[in-house]
Formats: sequence, structure tokens, C-alpha cells
Amino acid sequence: MITSLTQFTQVRLINLRWLSVLAMFIAALVSPNLLGSGELLPRLLAFATVVGCINACLHAAVVFNTGNFEEVPLFSPMVQLSLDLTAWGGYVYLSGGATNPLISVFLPLVAIGACILNRLQAWLLGLAAILAYSFLWRFYQPLAIRDAQTATQLHLLGMWMVYVVSAVVVIWFILQITQAVRERDAELAAAREQAIRNDWLISMGSLAAGAAHELSTPLATLNLLVDELLADATVSPALRPDLSLMQRQIEVCKQALTQLAQRAGQPRGLPQSAELNAGQWLRNVLGAWLALNPAATLVSEISPGLERKVLAFDLAVERALANLLDNALKAGAAHIVLKAGLEQGVLVLTVDDDGGGILPAALLAFARGLPIVSPTGMGIGLLLARAALERRGGRLELAALSSGGTRARVFVPCSDIREDRREP
Repeated sequence: MITSLTQFTQVRLINLRWLSVLAMFIAALVSPNLLGSGELLPRLLAFATVVGCINACLHAAVVFNTGNFEEVPLFSPMVQLSLDLTAWGGYVYLSGGATNPLISVFLPLVAIGACILNRLQAWLLGLAAILAYSFLWRFYQPLAIRDAQTATQLHLLGMWMVYVVSAVVVIWFILQITQAVRERDAELAAAREQAIRNDWLISMGSLAAGAAHELSTPLATLNLLVDELLADATVSPALRPDLSLMQRQIEVCKQALTQLAQRAGQPRGLPQSAELNAGQWLRNVLGAWLALNPAATLVSEISPGLERKVLAFDLAVERALANLLDNALKAGAAHIVLKAGLEQGVLVLTVDDDGGGILPAALLAFARGLPIVSPTGMGIGLLLARAALERRGGRLELAALSSGGTRARVFVPCSDIREDRREP
């Protein structure tokens, strides 16, 4: 994941400078064979060594730095490219100045600067390259070459080599930058879509909480009236079973509204920072669900390792797991298997059922973050479940089983029990 395009560019410029150091050493080592004299060799090797040491220090600072060096002026792209321009200017000054074909490396540096710098900095770097080229036209350490023909051949050969290297470097660097830009844009688009989905889910939660509040008063009134009718001795005994049934149905509606309101946030009875034992938490959730669905057949396999893990309390995560079990039951599953284990320190819950399965269109809608249309509801429950898990750093995966059922995998972050929380 690209955290900063500027930081990515800084690292690439430091790595690219190693190619410059290598080219300086190669040019220094071959100079005696090309010029017929080893006069240049010591000073060029010394200069290349200095540049290599400077870059080694910068590279080490990047590798061992634990903070953000993006705002450090020394690591800014403008300073890095200016350092490259100065290094090559000094190297060319020691080896013939403007007559040295290596002076053409100024142009790739300017091209890279035009890609990554702002308008003012790009023009300043280009002006600095022009001034350096003009200075080296007049001031430099001349080369001692045997004759004009040899000088011409060496100059043409050097121009060809510099052109090839410059073309390769420019293409490589620009491709790296464009790839980084594409990845950053893709991540920004994904984050934007996630924000839109979260806003939609939050609005749905607000509507649900508002609906629960509006319906609570009429239900309370109906419940009061039913209680009065049941307490009235003049009411016909034939109506009392119907009134009792009505009272139970009103209670079911009140419980449903309470759960609907709780989905919009944490209950006040338990702080958000509370931590629960993962194994005990899972057994409590499954026990509560079985109490509401006594006819369901649920087989659970809980790894002993969960007893050494804790997770942050979140009612929405509990509702997400209960929603998956409800969906399996609504799909006609006669047998539901839940396996709980750990994968790389993450709590993984796998829910398999032998129901009617999930359609490919529903899987595609879920992957795109759209409600899954089903005969039993709007399919918003799965989106709410995924949003709750993602808010806690987890995720939800759905897949169709070859046997015809559905597999749901829930990933919930957890942590080890601290020593001060262990029971004696």
C-alpha cells in the first residue's frame, strides 16, 4: 500500500543514484584504456567514492528511519535531484567538461524533475542544469587524448552509451512513478466507495433508530390497553387467549425494536473499551441464539486457543454473527456447523450450512457492496454485518459450497490476554 507518493519518489531517487555511482566507477576504470593514460583514474575513483558514501548515508537513514521523513528538506525530491546534478557536474568537471559526452546525463535529470516536481521547482532545476552546462563549457579539467580522430571516436561512442543509459533510466523511472500513481488512485477510489457505503449504512441505522423510537409509544399504549383488558373481570373468557396472544406478540415487537435501536450504537451498560474472553464470548453468543431458535441444529467446534484471547466488545459484531446464523436458518438449513479457530492471531469463524445455497448474482452484489435481494428481506443485514466487522478491522467472506449450501467466514481481530488480567 502506498502511504505517500512523495516518500515513494524519495526512495526511488536514492536507489537510482546507485546507478549513477556505478556508472562513475565504470567510467573511471575504463578511462586508462580509452585515453591511454591513468591520470584521471585516482581523482575519478575518489570522487565516485565520495558520492557513494553520501548516498550510503542517505540510504541508511531511510532504511533505519522509524518515523516519517517526507517533510525533511534533505530528502525532498528537489534536493535529491540537485544533489545528482551537482555530483555529475563535479564528475564531468574533472573529466573534460562540456567535451565529455557524460554531460548529457543532465537531460534525464531535468526530465525526471519535470515529472515529479512542481512548476517552479522544475523550472529552477532546468535553469540550474543550463547554468551548469554553460559553466562546464568554459571551466573544466581538460583530457589528454592522443589525436583528434581518437577524440572524435571516443566522443561518439560516449554519446551513444549515454543516450542508451538515459533512455532506459527515464523509461524505468517514469513507469515506476505512473504505476505508483495508478495504485494510489485505485486506493483512493476504493476508500471513496467505502466511505459512501459507510454513509449509506449510517443513514440506514439512523432511520432504524428513528423508526424504533416512533413505534415504541404506540406499542406501549397497546400493551397498556391489553393489560387493562386482561385485568377486567367483565371480559369474556373466550377472548382471554386472544388477548394473551396479542400481549406476547406486542412483547416480541418491543424486543425487535429494542434490538433495532441497539444496532445503531453500543449499549450504555458496557463501556466500549471492555474486553471479553474470546471463547466465553462466542459461547454466550451461540447460547443466546439457540435460546431464540430452539429447533435449530447447530454444531460448534471451538478451538481451545480462544481461551487465551480477548476481543473488544461490540454489539454490532455479535449481531453480525447472529445474522449469519439467521440467514442459514432462513435458507432452509437443517444442519449448521460453526468452527472457531485462530489464523495468524485472528479469530476466524466458519459457518457452513446445508441450505439452498447462495446465488452467483447475490455473491456479486455482496462483493460490490449492494443489498442482496431475497424473498425474506431486503438483504441489508449482510451489509450491516460486513460494515460492523470492517469497522473493527475484520472482514466477512461468502462462498457457495459444492454441496449446495453456503459458507461464511468471519475474521475478527483479537489479542492475547495480558498477564495482569489472568486469573490467579
